[in-house]
Amino acid sequence: MCSRKISAERAREVAAVLKAAEAQDCSVAFVTLTFRHRAGTPLRASWDALTAGWRSVTSGASWSKDQDKFGVIGWLRAVELTHGDHGFHVHCHAMIVFDTRVSPDIMFALGDRLFGRWEKGLARKGFSAIADRGGLDVRPVQLTADSIESLATYISKAAMEAVNASGKAARGSGSRAPFQILRDAVGTGSADDIELFWEIEQASAGRKKITWSTSLREWAGLHRERTEEEIVTEDQHGEDQLVLPRETWERVQHEAEDLLDIIELEGLPGAERWLRSRGLAYRVVDPGRGKADE
Repeated sequence: MCSRKISAERAREVAAVLKAAEAQDCSVAFVTLTFRHRAGTPLRASWDALTAGWRSVTSGASWSKDQDKFGVIGWLRAVELTHGDHGFHVHCHAMIVFDTRVSPDIMFALGDRLFGRWEKGLARKGFSAIADRGGLDVRPVQLTADSIESLATYISKAAMEAVNASGKAARGSGSRAPFQILRDAVGTGSADDIELFWEIEQASAGRKKITWSTSLREWAGLHRERTEEEIVTEDQHGEDQLVLPRETWERVQHEAEDLLDIIELEGLPGAERWLRSRGLAYRVVDPGRGKADE
């Protein structure tokens, strides 16, 4: 449930930027940058390459010239991660906000320049990308109410390692988001999945999943970005928590994926119904009072 709350706050912030762009008659481009990867490549190495690539995209004299030439107000970048037959696939989605209405051709021209620096940054870490094989995708954003909500939700969920409402990749897609790997690890006890998720935990520690240019937050009138810990702590102070005794956990661990789905979709009430229907014990703890209801 913590991930849903973090995702909701990030979505509100992304939506605020898009609404500001619409109100001020600006344009927004949605840019995806990826790179070639293969099975067996450590996630830490891939993520380091992404970081180096993005740093190259948005720093230096070339970037400063692009900002002036194309009228770029700022950017927002989200990292998305999945794992499949070809190993870890880590890539970034970025929103580029222009200070006026621009044509798709202008966006594509800027995208080509971004990709050139992306390649150089990747090369420093021993990675490569091919623009016309998925390495670069540039799309104009339609600033309607529906598209603003959809894009804000997509970006925030991608950054929170979820690709749909239940936080898992579509079945049969051949790839899994980290939360799906966790569910599979808990549900089946697979040593491979446990090892995969452990690698994700280690490699992602301390890395921000959404980053902003300072200029963009200021332009959109957003306050200081709260950390995930601040968001979670605030919510925990006022929201009941579910506690399972050992006996209950031993009985539900093989159905843990179903319980996690219920929690993500229906919250605490849904989880309580699920447990009661199976005659399982649990406690609901009120953090504010320090008391529990059976």
